[in-house]
Amino acid sequence: MLKFQKGHTTVSRVWTKPQTQQTLKELRAAGLTVNKVPNGYEAVNKNNVLFLRAMSGSNSYLIRAVDFLLA
Repeated sequence: MLKFQKGHTTVSRVWTKPQTQQTLKELRAAGLTVNKVPNGYEAVNKNNVLFLRAMSGSNSYLIRAVDFLLA
């Protein structure tokens, strides 16, 4: 499992599935790689640095991301 880089502050949010899918689409368009993992999704850059993790829940996703990504 990838970990967030030290020195980056992370924020947590709860998003609906449509919100999460739209964000993942935008991250792909911005050049990040979005990987499907057993419990959700991870968005990484070309250096394999984790920027966003979306963990699936019953009706929504728990989002953890570096703070500047959601600003």
